Parts: sequence; structure tokens; C-alpha cells
Amino acid sequence: MRYFYETAQNENIAKTAEHFMVPASSVSASIKRLEKELGVTLFDRSCNKIKLNDKGYLLAESLREIFEKLENTVTKVTEKTPEPREICILIKARRKWITDLIIEYKQSHPDVQFRVYNDIHMDDVDNFDIIVDEPSDAYGDLHRFLLAVEEICVKASKNSPLVGQTLSFRQLREQPFVMPRKAIGIRKLLESTGKKYGFMPNITIECNDSYCLARYVTADMGLTLGSRRALENEIEKDIVSLDITDFNETQLVYVYHQKINEIDATIKDFCDFLYAKKQKLNAD
Repeated sequence: MRYFYETAQNENIAKTAEHFMVPASSVSASIKRLEKELGVTLFDRSCNKIKLNDKGYLLAESLREIFEKLENTVTKVTEKTPEPREICILIKARRKWITDLIIEYKQSHPDVQFRVYNDIHMDDVDNFDIIVDEPSDAYGDLHRFLLAVEEICVKASKNSPLVGQTLSFRQLREQPFVMPRKAIGIRKLLESTGKKYGFMPNITIECNDSYCLARYVTADMGLTLGSRRALENEIEKDIVSLDITDFNETQLVYVYHQKINEIDATIKDFCDFLYAKKQKLNAD
């Protein structure tokens, strides 16, 4: 069948023999055997020339489809199935937005698997492909790009008597604060700002769970610091930003990763995806 199909394309037995690296007599004998089995001639022969006839054309067309399908099947059977690429990511900042972006990326790249950690206290960073965090010296030689610039505000319950007042940060010296534990960037910002104005903030509740923290603030058990855009979250619907005239702070959020020429193509693609989204993230 292969000998016949090739000869049907070039109408030259010698070329078919050369293609398969066999004697021309073997090709000629095989075609004659095929014709004998079918009981029809497939070529018109004259003066050492052959020309595909109508019956030969029908067979050749059917074989073209069969051989194409066979070759595709063989390729699928023999090719190695690539293992799904896994991206291991540690999210220490902007967890809600990064979560949404992972879901969006996953929808268009279903073969990519994610292993996600949201532990803000995790210090073992060597096993992560990507880390999203504030500026830190903990990431050694990792490369980074700026993902977002967050506007930070002082937050209070909408029922707080401070709401509607124009205040200075120093006027908060006696106010209780609900904050995450030490070593968190937002906690450091509160303490450094308090130090700037000559006092240590009165942190009465330490809470690392964002839901519980918001509940304490909603119950007017203390003020807190956080992203202004987080006020749009459902859990902060009863929390507002105070008007503090001398508090104008921002939080920088970076994506940390290995050198581009040293990372997997999938990781690079996800980094490119995040980079492309950063303008939208900062505009929302």
C-alpha cells in the first residue's frame, strides 16, 4: 500500500524505490501483487511509463486519508505526555487580588497547576517559584518587579465618634488599635509612624485573621491600618477611613522570582501575565 501510494503521487517506480531505499523491482512486484489481489489495474502502462487511472486515483485518495489518520494516531500514541507544570506561589500581600488573578489565569491555562500558600509568617522561601510581598531583604538575589502601590489609611468603625472629624495622627495616641502581630509590614508602618510623632501606638488586640480583625474594628474595639481599596470588601462594609491630615502612606507590593533566563517557561508566562495586569490593578 505504501509503495502504491508513493508511486501514485509521482507516477515513477524508480523514484518510489529511491524513497524507500529498495530495488525498483520490489516496488513493481508489490504493485502488481496488489492489483492481482484487487482484481483491477491501478496504472495504465505504456513504453516504460505508468499513469494512475481512475480506479487507482480512488484508492490513492482513500489511502491519503487513512495514512494521515494513522500517522496522527501513531504520534499521539508514542509522544510523551508532558506532566502538568506546577507553579508554587507564596502570597504575603494583596491576597484577594492575586487569588482572582490565579483563577483568571487558570481558566485560560487549565493544564497549569498551582500550589498556593497564604501564610504571611512563612520564612522558608527557597522552594517557591513566585513570592508576592512588600519590599524585603529576605529574598536575597531574587529578581522582582513592582506589582502595585497601595494607598494606606487609618480605619475605624462607621459608628466611631472619630468619623467625620479632621484629625492629626498624634491625636490617635490614646486610641486602641487592632493590628496583626509584629514583623508584618503594616504593623511596622504603624509603629514607625507613631515613633515619628513621639508615641508608641496602643495595640490592644493582635489578630492575623483578616475577617476577625475586621470584626473587632466593626465592633468599635479599635482602629487599624490597611489598604484603602480593602474598604470595598464585603467584610469591611461597616468600616470607614478616618480623615488624618498628616498620614499619607503607601505600601509597595512586588512579585519576586528567579532570573527570567533561569525559570520555567510556564512561570515566565505567569509573571508576564501579572506584569500585564499591574496597570489595571493599580487603576481599580
